[in-house]
Amino acid sequence: MDARRFTFAVALVALVSMSAHPARALDEQVDPTTTTTTTTTTTTSMPPSTTVPPKPPTTTAPTTIPTTAPVTTPPPITAPPAPAPRNVTALPSQIANILATIRYVESRGNYNAPPNKGGASGAYQFIASTWDGFGGYSHAYLAPPEVQDERAALDVDRFLAQWNNDVSMIPVMWYFPRASREFELMDIVPVPSAGNVLTVREYQQRWLGVWAFLSGQPIPRQLTFAEALARLGLPPELPAPQAVDPETPAVERKATIAFPVIGPTRLAAPDCGDAEDVAPDAGAGAGATKQEIEAAGLCAEEAPGIIFGVKLQPVLSVTDGVVTDVHDDLGSTISVTVTDDTGRSYVLAGFNDDSPGTDDGAAPAHLRLTPLARVGASVRAGQILGFMGDSSPLPIGVRSDVPTDATVQIATDAVAPHIRLTIEDLDGTPVDAYGPVIDALFRQVCSVGIGPWASPPTGETHDAVTIETTDDNRDIDSQWIITSDGQVTAAGWAAMIYPSEGCGWAPELPYGPGAGGSPEVPASWSTPLDLATPIWIELAQRRDGDVPRSPLLRP
Repeated sequence: MDARRFTFAVALVALVSMSAHPARALDEQVDPTTTTTTTTTTTTSMPPSTTVPPKPPTTTAPTTIPTTAPVTTPPPITAPPAPAPRNVTALPSQIANILATIRYVESRGNYNAPPNKGGASGAYQFIASTWDGFGGYSHAYLAPPEVQDERAALDVDRFLAQWNNDVSMIPVMWYFPRASREFELMDIVPVPSAGNVLTVREYQQRWLGVWAFLSGQPIPRQLTFAEALARLGLPPELPAPQAVDPETPAVERKATIAFPVIGPTRLAAPDCGDAEDVAPDAGAGAGATKQEIEAAGLCAEEAPGIIFGVKLQPVLSVTDGVVTDVHDDLGSTISVTVTDDTGRSYVLAGFNDDSPGTDDGAAPAHLRLTPLARVGASVRAGQILGFMGDSSPLPIGVRSDVPTDATVQIATDAVAPHIRLTIEDLDGTPVDAYGPVIDALFRQVCSVGIGPWASPPTGETHDAVTIETTDDNRDIDSQWIITSDGQVTAAGWAAMIYPSEGCGWAPELPYGPGAGGSPEVPASWSTPLDLATPIWIELAQRRDGDVPRSPLLRP
């Protein structure tokens, strides 16, 4: 697959960490006249009134008539909500890709998924009433894969006909059909009490990311004002955390992060349920086996984010926090853990251990990690922690359009350079990393991801190292440089978050310390970061192993 074929950051696969989506069943109860009776996933039967925010009460006329007419204020004029359709045309030949996307998003492609508490089952998560005994099977999971595919294809065909082949409406119809008629509902989380955590728009966005990866068809988007400002090289600003019910388990809180790598990248995430059964020794070009995908953790509910790039590509902190662990032992995976003020830890693994152009495992310290990667150091989202390598184990077949250095060829039987992001809560419970990586990508795509704030100097004199990216045939020179004092500057695509031809722009001059880019940083950066003592104690106990959980974490 040509690494340039996509025009922006949707040449990826997103992991949607939702095991059930009750919205459609409720939507059909709310509005039985709808013409879109569709497949759905559901976890519970709830009153229709829980599907949308309640309307304000209607006021009654006064019992007395005032002697003077009241002054009435005209209602404020508000802009209409953004439409749900994205005008992304699906070709008839791409039905298979659409089905694969639904399978991956809904069940990780598990045709045998048993009924959940709401009765949704199978690869497409049909509830029993929608499945309606199709093919003579009482539940979807009891039907063979071809029967489940046939039933899902019927709805896909109908949706495409209804929406003039606009594939962007399929996720809306699958998740919460009412939003297709009332666009203001695109930005609500349908029935959060049933476990949903994404708004309809977020679900649509992630779904389209999967579909674009599988189909190879780009999705058009417009540069927003925020993205235009981001061209200045401003630090990434993390969205404010959502209010969380104290009774909600920590693991159900969505992680909000910055994208972990600058420059051309690809994300590994094949369709777990549709992986080809190829011989293990067939080489990377033959595709990943189901066993390799599972071994990489890509089929797990809390899957890692595995980002491919080139050796010495700068790797960024994904959050504001404190470095709580660093592993840099000879011959082992090099990793850095950053913990935020809630105790949630973000582990980046796979930093470089080789001298430039070699596999010697003897890289000097400044080509492995930056001075920020030390226990106790405060770091901010977007700052450079170190440089990508191949020290993280990964099955050979799990490779996805790996960008290559213009001067280095990667053998098909070698581990390609990549960084692996995993997230876990304070008690060690794993948290999905795929979804947050995709969310960050959509926020930051085409923006400059480096500035004067990005990396501190090492204080020593080194030989400068230049790394070229995949766009060496463009007019804009695209490269990043690790300078003689260990800092990083970058120009062209190398300075940007998931760049592509679709960005329409790339900086001609270098950005970074001592170079271009806005020196502005958020005011909050002047406040030192620290972790509460109980967090440090809990982390220390977990590292020691076989230690009971802290009383603070017990129910």
